[in-house]
Amino acid sequence: MHNMKCVSLTVLAFCCAVALCSVGLGNVVINEVELSPPNNASKWVELFNTGDQPVDLTGWMVKIVDGAWTGPIPLSGVIGPNGYHLAEGDPRWNVIFNGTVILYDSAGTVVDQTHGLSDSDENDFTWVRIPDGKDTDTKGDFAYLMGSKGRTNGGAVLVLGRS
Repeated sequence: MHNMKCVSLTVLAFCCAVALCSVGLGNVVINEVELSPPNNASKWVELFNTGDQPVDLTGWMVKIVDGAWTGPIPLSGVIGPNGYHLAEGDPRWNVIFNGTVILYDSAGTVVDQTHGLSDSDENDFTWVRIPDGKDTDTKGDFAYLMGSKGRTNGGAVLVLGRS
């Protein structure tokens, strides 16, 4: 009986540890990317929190990478559950129209990453996840559609950990 209790407590502790690890860091994804805005505006990346807990972005970083060129965007603030956060690039980044976007947490760990994206049209179309938060680690997560900066991209919102 004593061994059964120890096994049960061990399994319970393991399940709690797994549950705690899944809250926070893994809930924020790159949701929309504008690499070629009209009128020489700034490039931007929209993040989306698919989780049910707020995530502190202090010390996090978004990087747009194209070959040797890298555009770092430091982050701060809190992104709420089902919330959006905009990361604005430097307006002087007007020569880059391609890139892979990488999201790092405060420890420097990659949280999310896009495949290579290309956008040289200088219009209001962006690379968006449909639905918000869709993350299967394939190119099919993103579509090139009319931008929806700071709001839903359309489709049903994908919320992890909720029924």
